[in-house]
Amino acid sequence: MTKISVKTKLKAVEEYANGNVTLASVRHKYGIAEHDFQIWVGIYARFGKGPLLNPPKVTGDFRLNLVKWKQENLASISETCIHFGYRSPGSVYQWERLYNKQGPQALLRLRRGRKPKNGQTTRQESRQASSAQKTEPNLTKRKLIVKDTTRCLKKIDSLEKASKKELAQV
Repeated sequence: MTKISVKTKLKAVEEYANGNVTLASVRHKYGIAEHDFQIWVGIYARFGKGPLLNPPKVTGDFRLNLVKWKQENLASISETCIHFGYRSPGSVYQWERLYNKQGPQALLRLRRGRKPKNGQTTRQESRQASSAQKTEPNLTKRKLIVKDTTRCLKKIDSLEKASKKELAQV
């Protein structure tokens, strides 16, 4: 599916709302998925242009209220999106799954964006690691010095016991 600008969305919804054309003809004309277009039309009918131009701010409380309302009213994802003026049915589906698996705290902790790939740290984790390194640089230096000193002492002990031939090789 291609990305559709806000102006195009609004133009398509208003064209359908005028009543001159069918839902299917407008969808095909602008290349919009059926489910998405039905949600946009429902939001426009209930709230007007507002949520199509400026979607609601998504917070932990918003997600929690949305999922609770959906489950209490046994509503479909489309009905829930229209009720809250939210345009993304995929997110609603994921939030409900997360709520059912991990509980309401999971929705409150949820952060925007993708999870980092394996082996990569997030910005917050890297900040914590760098601050820990800054606070303990003397400890790491000391550990390296002790390790190096121990290695040298072992080398000296082995050289004291070595023969002249072994000393020459070293």
